[in-house]
Amino acid sequence: MKKVILWILAFALTGTLLLSCVCLIGRQVIAPGLQEDGAQVSDEVIREEKELARQRITELADLYGFTAEPVIEFVDEETLRGLHKEASQWYSRILTSGKAGEDVEWNPEGLEEIFAKDPAITALERDEAESMVINCTAEVRRSMLRMVLPMRQQVIGIGLQMAAKKVDIANLLEFFAGTPWALLAVSAFIAGLIALIAGRVRASLKYIGSALGAAAIVLAALVILYLTAGIQSMIREASAGLTIQYQDVASGSFMLTGVLAAVLLAGCAVCLVLGRKYEAKA
Repeated sequence: MKKVILWILAFALTGTLLLSCVCLIGRQVIAPGLQEDGAQVSDEVIREEKELARQRITELADLYGFTAEPVIEFVDEETLRGLHKEASQWYSRILTSGKAGEDVEWNPEGLEEIFAKDPAITALERDEAESMVINCTAEVRRSMLRMVLPMRQQVIGIGLQMAAKKVDIANLLEFFAGTPWALLAVSAFIAGLIALIAGRVRASLKYIGSALGAAAIVLAALVILYLTAGIQSMIREASAGLTIQYQDVASGSFMLTGVLAAVLLAGCAVCLVLGRKYEAKA
């Protein structure tokens, strides 16, 4: 009966360890957004989006007939960083208050002047040229904004209003941020309970080690399922800009997952080795 209880507790310990790891990974994803200024974008993302901006502007130039290079030079890395800062603050408002607030707008000074001086546009009739300047400016603004902030702001705002009527989103996210540490505390309590029931710490090591190893295996299995689910391909089809941001977040999450799995496996190996030595002496 004693061994049955110990194995049940070991199973429970596996669950709490696994949940704490999953919540810790999720916390890493949302934690930057909880900062006052929002998440900081990496230089690699800016470089990739600069190239994506070049492609999108070139496509718009082919469609509307304006000269692409001056516009490409206008949308530089500093401009993209400014856009990302506004988008990050928009996300931060959602995470900290549960409300989307005002939509992010980009009103670049000087862009209309670039189109107004474009030889391909100035060659048109006056009314047509003025309309062309307005349309081209609006299309570039819309394209760059959707690249940096791929989500439909109005749709998210409506969704948040509906969700806020049933749950307190801000408090829920704050609770989720502290969940990993609470689960680790529960795991420590269960491990202590196993040691108490086993009678000696060394006698409990095989149960604790088994729980650590099982948590590592399930965590690895979840990563494999995630990778084979085709989520990245779906995001790539939906938005190239979102794909760049997703890859940046996913790389950090996978790195943390690898560290957590390695720690669990190392703990499993140490516990099982010491546990076997104790059983051999006994």
